[in-house]
Amino acid sequence: MQTTITFEKQWMRVSKWNEGATVPFISGISILQNSLESQLVPDDKANIGYGKVATIYPYTEQNVYTRQLQETEVEVVKLENDFICALFIPSLGGRLWSLYDKVAKKELLYVNDVIRPSNLAVRNAWVSGGVEWNIGVIGHSPFTCEQLFVGQLEVDGMPVLRMYEYERIRKVTYQMDFFLPEDSRYLMCRMRIVNPNKEVVPMYWWSNIAVNEQEKGRLVVEAESAYTNADNVVYKVEVPKVNGIDITNPKEIPISVDYFFDIDENKRKYITYLNEEGYGLIQTSTSRLEGRKLFVWGQTRGSQRWQQYLNEQAGPYIEIQAGLAKTQYGCLPMPEESEWEWIEAYGPMQVDKETVQGDWYQLRELVTRELESRLPAEMLEKCLSETRESIALKPAQVIKEGGIFGAVENRRRESKGLTPLSSHLDFGHIPVDNQWIKLLKEGTIGAWPEVPGSYMIDDTYYELLQDVVQNKDLLNGYAWYHLGLNHLVRQKIDEAIDCFKESLRLEANAFNSHALAVAWNLKGDQAQTVTYSLKAILRRQDDIGLVKSCMSLLVQNEAYTELIEVSEYLPEEVKHNTRISLYRAYAYAQCKNVNKARRLIYKNSYIEVDDIREGELFAAVVWDRIQALEEVPQELPFELDFNALFV
Repeated sequence: MQTTITFEKQWMRVSKWNEGATVPFISGISILQNSLESQLVPDDKANIGYGKVATIYPYTEQNVYTRQLQETEVEVVKLENDFICALFIPSLGGRLWSLYDKVAKKELLYVNDVIRPSNLAVRNAWVSGGVEWNIGVIGHSPFTCEQLFVGQLEVDGMPVLRMYEYERIRKVTYQMDFFLPEDSRYLMCRMRIVNPNKEVVPMYWWSNIAVNEQEKGRLVVEAESAYTNADNVVYKVEVPKVNGIDITNPKEIPISVDYFFDIDENKRKYITYLNEEGYGLIQTSTSRLEGRKLFVWGQTRGSQRWQQYLNEQAGPYIEIQAGLAKTQYGCLPMPEESEWEWIEAYGPMQVDKETVQGDWYQLRELVTRELESRLPAEMLEKCLSETRESIALKPAQVIKEGGIFGAVENRRRESKGLTPLSSHLDFGHIPVDNQWIKLLKEGTIGAWPEVPGSYMIDDTYYELLQDVVQNKDLLNGYAWYHLGLNHLVRQKIDEAIDCFKESLRLEANAFNSHALAVAWNLKGDQAQTVTYSLKAILRRQDDIGLVKSCMSLLVQNEAYTELIEVSEYLPEEVKHNTRISLYRAYAYAQCKNVNKARRLIYKNSYIEVDDIREGELFAAVVWDRIQALEEVPQELPFELDFNALFV
């Protein structure tokens, strides 16, 4: 058959995820890589800490969801030929959801049986399974649970699927062109990032590939050593054995851990995970994609809880990943006005099953040789070069639009006399009442909407806001609010507080109260933080995202009595949100009201918090606090154990 693209809908079990918080995420994010120390020698190019960010402003947190599933029609795109069928979900950041080998009649990826977000990404919401495309900042992508632009084009009769967006923190465009040559057993993924700025930007890209964990699986990669970390310290280990454990058999690794393989520049860039029959997915690429990684949840009780928590019946998985840098501990400097391009190829690998459990170096030599015979490295590099003009720089017919910010950025660039973002990419339409275009054209951001429409971080808007609050927007609390946010993310806390106070004086509401609470918290003023957190909650009691943010501040500042009292004003749906219930249970325990704390943790079953954060042990902390008040303390139940780092 000829290669085809089909746009369709499929019924899947989904919990709603794409509703974001109304307030900006300005109180900081918890990312392991942001706090690491190094034991590496200077020649090791790990770039630890380079490009880390304190918040994901101007993006909002995607923290308004539950674990309740319902049958939902999901828009998908199917790309297939006689050998491979690839299924994409554009509303999940373009995630490659399934890759089916039609010849072997086997699935190559780990396919989750539900789409149910959990708190593992920089914006909170994240879904396991398939291949996730991560750009921009350390810790997944701002778009991992976001709709991308979707387009289609045709090259010499071959259809090409395109997905793309504009990323606002790094201010770059990225596009992903997917194609399946008619006779190919490999899905080709042609990636392109363009930095249009006149300055170097930190850049990050990792393709996170989920595959089923195998009882006797074997990982193969062309490396002699790997970077890893323990106790927040990065160091290097020799592979395949680390502390007596053969890490090429991931099932044997006891705890949750990352291994970033150091592949020599002259070696073939690939990673594969084979089952005991010698069959599995292989991912390879052109030379720019240097990094390869193994992530495992491990085999602890907490590891098992995580694996259960992230799916229904799909079972355990591991991740094999590929990235621009050697590790995820830092970004790479992307030169001004530059572009980076590469091709990733995904397909089946089969070797003789007798070799899988044998000598790893012989197995690696066999896989490398087999890959080179099927898909030579030179051919892949040639494909990258040949498809620049024929695919990458060609416009596509837009099938579905993504966000508005690429179009807004083009208006800003036009106002500065700059060339537009990648001119072959159509960034769609801007609503006529967009506040940022209004600010650019009219010198005013407009009046307070019911909910702030969006946020901006670019210096152009920062400078404009400083100007308009002295002119047309002198008495506009909305302009003062946005100026305060821009001060805050630039760590000008005193200036931010002054702006939020002025905004509050002109028009007090939940949004400037929340911002003032965050600013006072960063300043270390406990009383003011508590005061404005309470004001924000009472002014917008039905806003789960805002209430969660303020409750977190109350817990941080040990305002347990105040948290309990303000909870009584909340609507039932908000009051019984699982995260808010966990905060309430902790507050009751701290106030020594063990009966109420216990009832919130356990009724007919143990509480299952919708948005437990990776690495977060707060549920266990709450449990321990309650047990300290019990006559007969009990061990932490399985349902509340998310510690994947200790056996």
